[in-house]
Amino acid sequence: MENSSSFFCNKDCKYFPCHETKDPDSFNCLFCYCPLYSYGEMCGGHFKYSKRGIKSCIDCSIPHHPNSAEYINAKLKEFNAAKTDERSQLMVCLDLEGVLFPEIWEAVAEEKGVPELKRTTRDDPSYDRLMSSRMELCKEHGIKLQDILAVIERMEPLPGALEFLKKLQSIASVAIISDTFEQFAKPVEKKLGIGIYCNTLQVDEEGNITGYSMRCRDTKTTTVKGFKAMGYFVIASGDSYNDIGMIGAADKGFFIHPPAAVKDEFPAVETVGSLDELYEKILQEKNG
Repeated sequence: MENSSSFFCNKDCKYFPCHETKDPDSFNCLFCYCPLYSYGEMCGGHFKYSKRGIKSCIDCSIPHHPNSAEYINAKLKEFNAAKTDERSQLMVCLDLEGVLFPEIWEAVAEEKGVPELKRTTRDDPSYDRLMSSRMELCKEHGIKLQDILAVIERMEPLPGALEFLKKLQSIASVAIISDTFEQFAKPVEKKLGIGIYCNTLQVDEEGNITGYSMRCRDTKTTTVKGFKAMGYFVIASGDSYNDIGMIGAADKGFFIHPPAAVKDEFPAVETVGSLDELYEKILQEKNG
């Protein structure tokens, strides 16, 4: 089968296949660790308990079925619906660039005179294609990691971002989930006063960007689902194509000043025009 958002076969894993299978090509690795394990006997899988009372899933292949995503997502929705009233703790998941901080690659494009670098996830839904283009342009124009970091050091949070975060942190837990990289994020974290969940760049000894590693598959969506599994009521907000997944996975989601193309393509997502408006929406959800 072809890898997709609901199927991922990782034959390069040293543990593949981790369960017996007669059809390795249809072995789904999307859920390496089953999200339903902690639900005990309610998971619906083929489990058994050891003499010491430990739940064993050695004979269960449900997470690795080609259509496991459909089953597991349905189960998680069922469990979350049953305990909605218990999830009183609020977690707000926010995109970084374009929401709290200016677009870093746009700033690099302006300073280095490379307009092609202005393309962001607001323009291109394919993150892999976008990053491949960025790395080629950096190589072509001799732009190294230290050059980008120098640009970031001269940047400041968007107007009202610090005040917004301060108010928001007084009523909710806050997670900044970004497709940027930890090398870029470190100076930004100091400016915002909050940690950032992000990915990692691969850089050679001369400072050339040679690749990148995602923290996990579908980073933003997976993180939101993780917070929900921990018992949080999750509100998510972003402005780009790469925020669609986490907005859809959250209990409530908002676009904040998205480009027209994104807004038109996803008209069902409620849109706010400012951080102040977003705060009021979050406050309403908390109180309602």
